Amino acid sequence: MELLEKIIKTIEIVKVTDIKVYDMEKSSPFFDYVILATANERQSYALIQYLKSSVGAEQIRGFEGKTGGWLLVDLGEVILHLFSKEMRDYYGFDKRLMSLKQIEVKG
Repeated sequence: MELLEKIIKTIEIVKVTDIKVYDMEKSSPFFDYVILATANERQSYALIQYLKSSVGAEQIRGFEGKTGGWLLVDLGEVILHLFSKEMRDYYGFDKRLMSLKQIEVKG
C-alpha cells in the first residue's frame, strides 16, 4: 500500500485527471492494483521522470506506448494506465473493471 500511495501522490503532481484505483489482489496473481488516469502526452512523459525519482528507477519494470494516447507503466504490484481522453473512452477499461473494488483517491 505504501508503493500505491507514492504512485498516487506522484501522478497528482503532473495534474492527471479522473484517477481510479482498482483492487486486484483477489483477481490477479501478477499485481495488486490497477490505476487508470487521463493525461495528455506531455503529462505522460513528465510522469516517467517523476516516478523514477519518487519510487526509484529500479521499481519501474517497464513501460509501453509512450505515444498513441496510452501509456502503461509496470511497477510490480501496481500497473498504471495513462490514457488520453479519446483512448480511455475507446478502450473502456473503466467499464471492464467496474465490478472490482475501487479504492478512494483523496486529492
